[in-house]
Amino acid sequence: MNYFQYKHMFRSFIYISCFFCFSILHAQEVELSASEINSFKAGVSASAQKSKTIVNTFVQLKHIDFLSNDIESSGDLYFKSPDIIKWSYTKPYEYSVIFKDKKLFINDAGKKSDINLASNKVFKKLNDLIAKSVSGDMLDDTQFSMSFFKNNNQYIAKLSPKDQTLKDMFKEIILSFESKDYLVSSVKLIEPSDDYTLINFQNTSINKPIPDAVFSH
Repeated sequence: MNYFQYKHMFRSFIYISCFFCFSILHAQEVELSASEINSFKAGVSASAQKSKTIVNTFVQLKHIDFLSNDIESSGDLYFKSPDIIKWSYTKPYEYSVIFKDKKLFINDAGKKSDINLASNKVFKKLNDLIAKSVSGDMLDDTQFSMSFFKNNNQYIAKLSPKDQTLKDMFKEIILSFESKDYLVSSVKLIEPSDDYTLINFQNTSINKPIPDAVFSH
């Protein structure tokens, strides 16, 4: 076998292997039946009701089409039912956002500001969306058209906003849940432009006491 024959055979092997792997991965995402959807929703609802606090680390990837690399940041998330949330970014810079008492408190490396959520429809909807997505308790929301799938050890919920305010922000929201405990493992927020933010949660602790000082501003 000469060099050109070998090169052609190797290239064909790569194409076939990639196609085979893609087919396997694609086939793993299976749409849930009606009974499976009901069982899944019940599991998520029960998990959300039990989760009075959530503490975890997160890695956030911001994909913008015209950039060659995604923008990565990471930090810690604190959630206290029903709607108190703190995103504490530690890399690549220190920055925190707290949703609390109908306000959004921002601390940008010591420079503090706040926004009244009651007078800002967009931020209020964003707060509600984030609180429900973190706890997983958004699957009965009439503001979304929903489809449900399973993939390996995860459930996947794909939500398309009906509300125009949310439509202006997001084309689709994809939530992934661990099948063993119905906890949210990732949130993907896809914008109308197809740019997206992907947040992966790790080291999740449920009902761990959170000192009040964590949410101080």
